[in-house]
Amino acid sequence: MKRMLRIKKTLNILVILCLSLSGLVACDNQIDDWVDSLGDDDSIVCDDDTTTVVFKRVAYWSVSDDETLDDIDFSMLTHIIYNKIGIDSGGELSLPTGDDLDEFEEMIELADTAGIYAMVSIGNSSDTAFNAIAVDDDALDNFRDNLEDLIDEYDLDGIDINWQFPEGDDEGDLFEDLMKEMDDLATDEGILLSYVVDTGQDDDATDDGVQDDVLGYGDFLNVMALDTSDYDDPLEDAEEAIEYWTDRCVVKNRLVLAIPVYSEGDAELDFSEIIDDDTSNACYDYASNVEDSDGNEYDDITYNGIPTVTDKTEYAESYAGGVILTSLDQDYLDEDSYSLLTTIYWQSYLAAPNDICD
Repeated sequence: MKRMLRIKKTLNILVILCLSLSGLVACDNQIDDWVDSLGDDDSIVCDDDTTTVVFKRVAYWSVSDDETLDDIDFSMLTHIIYNKIGIDSGGELSLPTGDDLDEFEEMIELADTAGIYAMVSIGNSSDTAFNAIAVDDDALDNFRDNLEDLIDEYDLDGIDINWQFPEGDDEGDLFEDLMKEMDDLATDEGILLSYVVDTGQDDDATDDGVQDDVLGYGDFLNVMALDTSDYDDPLEDAEEAIEYWTDRCVVKNRLVLAIPVYSEGDAELDFSEIIDDDTSNACYDYASNVEDSDGNEYDDITYNGIPTVTDKTEYAESYAGGVILTSLDQDYLDEDSYSLLTTIYWQSYLAAPNDICD
């Protein structure tokens, strides 16, 4: 919206200038050329960011066989997000059942006791359902009604829209329609609204998929800068992602930097498995000959170790509004000194970096 206003203001100035210099027909031709050139100009001038930053320590949490809830110190968090509740093309929700429902309810209760926000993430591994819901008014109404029931039944503090990721004009329009409805819902229910965005590495696709108007919706954006392959410069992916969204005028209090709690490479291992194999692995971003819980051995894995998580948190303190762990259930919770959550808490709240690797 701000960008459109700037363009309109620029056009008005150009018209006045043009008419003062040439005739009407010549002016029309020049205006057409100027309009075409404006479409190629990606420069955006953002307003000064004067918002107060309240640093957010957020984590996604999933039900797991390890029953991790009792090992989590909820006081180290500001928000916890249940990951996740699925949807179908008609707007119906796939709610947890049985023991999973018990853990879902326990997560909410523990968050409430600790005085932090309890949220739920909505989405599937595919974005097909979101496309179908956003294009169908009846499905969108049903989706909203089901979310209202979910929020009211479990007294939730917020929802997180996990559409990974809208790309192109068509999906961008649908994403805007969906997020407008979600923003209205959040306002009506008095809850928080967050949503995931990618790094902007393919900026043209992201520009189209997350249009400028969408950036005015919700309370914060979870920026999925999760590349762990560049362990020579592990901050690069995070820095470029935050810079991309900052350049699009998202104020830093609304940017939350995602930190992976798993490995890439030969295997996707939990951070807890990597540290179980050898606690010294916590101090590096690369490991070999790592044995998982089933006894399988892997030679080449990359991840974010404690020094990198400290650096990313420190970076986020300066340029973003918080960090989010992708999967708290994968963290090493047996001993505080080796926990990524503890590392984030010590750095951002106690201003005492984790020195286990010194």
